Amino acid sequence: MSTLKVNTIQGLDGDGITAKVTTEGGASTTSLAQGLTKTWICLGTDGGNAIDRDSFNVSTIDDDAQGVFTVHHTNNFVATFYSKTTAPFGTTSTGNMVQVIQYQDHSASQAELNAIDEGNSAYDMTSLGFQAAGDLA
Repeated sequence: MSTLKVNTIQGLDGDGITAKVTTEGGASTTSLAQGLTKTWICLGTDGGNAIDRDSFNVSTIDDDAQGVFTVHHTNNFVATFYSKTTAPFGTTSTGNMVQVIQYQDHSASQAELNAIDEGNSAYDMTSLGFQAAGDLA
């Protein structure tokens, strides 16, 4: 078996490449670019302020209000509707988990995340994981 070691792969026209990957069972192929997470963040709060603990393709985050955060993408998506997933971590005074109702104000350049407690009140969670997948502009 050979090993290919390179620093950069560039398409013939100067753009990127179209990479197909064989699925685990070998029955089909999938586009590598389509299967990647395009934006992700581990967002936290400290004293009511939003903190970017670690992220990819995030230019800034806004702490809009208690439990309301806007994540701005460094590179925009091609459309308003793309796949978004969140995973909040935090417990309320009653021990119940925080949930996220998101996408109140979303666009190709940002996603708003709204964290609420079991009483449907805005809540600053301990940590929030957010991922987005789709086509970048």
